[in-house]
Amino acid sequence: MKRFIYIIGIILLFGMGVFAESSVLDYKTKNKTNEKERTYLLDLLRANLSNEFKQEFVFVVEHFKVSGDYAWFRGTAKRKDGKEISLSEEIPYDCCHVEALFKKTNGKWQISESGAFSTDVWWDGIQSRYPKAAKEIFL
Repeated sequence: MKRFIYIIGIILLFGMGVFAESSVLDYKTKNKTNEKERTYLLDLLRANLSNEFKQEFVFVVEHFKVSGDYAWFRGTAKRKDGKEISLSEEIPYDCCHVEALFKKTNGKWQISESGAFSTDVWWDGIQSRYPKAAKEIFL
């Protein structure tokens, strides 16, 4: 009997872990349930870009998925004031795409990796660099 209960317990724990890992939330569109967290994540990215490019940005969200302690964002940046984005002529840029991987550590979101206006595919292999991130957030 004890062995039976032990096996059932293991199956339940495994099943709950699989369910928790496979739960993917779509943050592409802001709604009442994701508004606070979604805004916080985008504000982190906005501040990061503002520091780097000395411009204020808003985003057109193309893809934004969250699962567990990871979130993957892909979108287009526009200047908040409506003007054209000005980028350094010395460094080649491909306007205006932005990508970012967020990770929650000790209950607080941080940007693990991000790139804006890059001419290369910097995120290639990101799943292998973050094997604990659910692959579904990248799809």
